[in-house]
Amino acid sequence: MTNNVGNTTQRQFDDLVDRARDMVQTMTSLQFAIGDMALEIQPIRHTHTGRDDGIYAALRMFADEIGEVFDTVLTWRRVADAWPVDQRRADASYTIHRVMASHPDRFTLIRQPPQDRRGRWHWTEAAAAKAIGRVSTVSADTQIRKIREMASDDAVASTMAAEFLSRPNIAGRVMADPNTRRRLYQAQRDHDQQVQQAARERTPAIKHVEHSIHFLDLMSAGHTFVTGIKRLMPQIQADPLARGEREVIGHVLDQAQAAIDFCRSVIDTGDLTMDEQLAKLLNEEEP
Repeated sequence: MTNNVGNTTQRQFDDLVDRARDMVQTMTSLQFAIGDMALEIQPIRHTHTGRDDGIYAALRMFADEIGEVFDTVLTWRRVADAWPVDQRRADASYTIHRVMASHPDRFTLIRQPPQDRRGRWHWTEAAAAKAIGRVSTVSADTQIRKIREMASDDAVASTMAAEFLSRPNIAGRVMADPNTRRRLYQAQRDHDQQVQQAARERTPAIKHVEHSIHFLDLMSAGHTFVTGIKRLMPQIQADPLARGEREVIGHVLDQAQAAIDFCRSVIDTGDLTMDEQLAKLLNEEEP
């Protein structure tokens, strides 16, 4: 009885496999060729930061001109960079090269394909993925380097950042870092200022309203400070502060004096520039 595979006999199936392999080999050559062209247009620059600091405008134009998806061209370029011409294997498909592209021992590993049902030695995608996991686990540094390479384009990076921060555990760990938290707060302030500036340009009357509000806010802040000091000083005189408390308050008063001097300077000159020491003093209590 003849064993069928789908609608074909076993022999027909094997013949189709042989023909398809020849086609896959041709496709592999073409994908590597386009990847090499993309590398020629914009080589991958491996810097000390682990990023590919390439400029993607030319690659986007290249992808558009050949009618391919930009991310696909980036993948072909990355894989071509990972596999120098003399290390590419004609008996392994492009997919196998892509799967192994980030593996540190890929040049040795790809020369050791498993045996298939017909007794021939060749790679499958599943076998390649399994081999990578079996030989060694990709280090955290390698994974981070790969993510940085993928996110070197600002549009890609912003999309990835938004997706990562949508995961509560990651968002929590990010916000636990004071430096990162400060940068995020600064980005939020910058964004708010941009939105406000755009609104002012669309509606000039907003600027006049904001001017009045800022004046009143400044007056209120000054009156609150003066009133609070006048109210508290008699109480402090009656119940003097300990030495440690005096040192803490002394530092806060230094900040207050610096803020007052800075405020006078801005009002008199309109210049918001402050020296490094003053900026450090005023920013100590930032989130």
